[in-house]
Amino acid sequence: MGLLLLSGILQTTAQPQLTIKYTKLFATYDFVQRLSFHYPDNAYKQVFQNSSFNTQHYRDLITQFDTLNLYESYSFRGYPMGQKIPVMTTSIIQKNLIQASSVAEFKRMTFGIIPNSELIPLSNIIAEFETVYDELVYQPHKEKITIQMKDLENYVAQVNLVSFLEKGLNFYNAAWDSSIPIEISIIPTIHENGFTATAFMNQVMSELPINFKQYPVLFSVFMHEIYHIVYNEQSLATKLQIENWFHYHPSPHRQYAYLLLNEALATAFGNGYVYEQLNGEVDKDDWYFNKYINLMAKAIYPLVNEYADNNKPIDKRFVEEYIAVYDAQFAAWRNEWDHLFTYRFVISDHPDDIKYFRANYPYASFDLSEVPLDQGALERMKATPITKIVVVSDQHALQLKRIKSIFEELNTWEFNAQEEFVQVFDLKDKTRLFIINQHQSALKELCNAYWNEN
Repeated sequence: MGLLLLSGILQTTAQPQLTIKYTKLFATYDFVQRLSFHYPDNAYKQVFQNSSFNTQHYRDLITQFDTLNLYESYSFRGYPMGQKIPVMTTSIIQKNLIQASSVAEFKRMTFGIIPNSELIPLSNIIAEFETVYDELVYQPHKEKITIQMKDLENYVAQVNLVSFLEKGLNFYNAAWDSSIPIEISIIPTIHENGFTATAFMNQVMSELPINFKQYPVLFSVFMHEIYHIVYNEQSLATKLQIENWFHYHPSPHRQYAYLLLNEALATAFGNGYVYEQLNGEVDKDDWYFNKYINLMAKAIYPLVNEYADNNKPIDKRFVEEYIAVYDAQFAAWRNEWDHLFTYRFVISDHPDDIKYFRANYPYASFDLSEVPLDQGALERMKATPITKIVVVSDQHALQLKRIKSIFEELNTWEFNAQEEFVQVFDLKDKTRLFIINQHQSALKELCNAYWNEN
């Protein structure tokens, strides 16, 4: 069975190269993920449950899929925190599924990335579900999938996506080898709930309803994700230079502005600049679902537009004006937990406290946590320039003294260990420290009480 069904080069003469394709093997893997018992109800589960494939054999394979341990990662040393995405085995697995022409080739490509005890059953599950996906999804919608891919190719023939990529490479001061294409992989979906797009390595993956036709929106989002790829591939020297421009700026908001930079730039360039070029006018709706990214991207758009039109790379002046926008328009965000907790490090003796913050502040660019509360965890927290949250629920006097000894900003702090409280401190790294001293009240009650009082 041929797995790579449709493939088209977006630009054949310009460099670097972008490609768009539909890979059936990758789509089968995505199909199995959606059948997982851990995945919310969706159209694929309904189709599968109503089919002749809904047997104990296939249900057992789905159960086995849920038990596989496919995730490992490693980070790049020397890069500023959060400015270089760690390599994840799940990303390599997905990339290999996109590029492989068969399950056997996928196994050869992925050997050594994860243990055979995980690779062999994963490969067998995908092989078993190839027929299921083909009969339940691909064949019933083959004509629409073929038309969609042809329409995408016809649309991109009218625009010059590579020129937008080159503007991004120039602005971000990032090199790219023209022999490495950026690949946009389409997974046609049978639901009608909008589309998704994510980026990893040199890949952009999009789950796209088979009747979707809003191409300026679609390709501006694709370029948004591609700009994340470009940002990630900045050299260490460039990233350190940008970090220094932020670090030595006098603004009290410099660190939170810096933490917002990646998403704000990708949104301003992709959903702002590229969309306007493709559609002929600026998008009047929200550019991003997150309030802070959306507003910051729109506020810096004139600056981004200037640099893009003049092919200017990011420089100290850009960073200074970017921070000035944050200072002038969004200084109040330093008191908004939804913003501060987007970049958080939580320490507690109880895992349920970690779950509380994930449930109540689900959008997080950086979400670090440690259990239990001890000296080592506090020292690692101190060295991490994001919002710091410490929940003290036992040995109150000892733990509060320990926190005070770690953070020199608390040298003059006086506390009553027997009282419940939430106290917030500004730190030298321009982030905020939340200390929550909990006795009888639930964590939610303490946090809500602080909000009501402030």
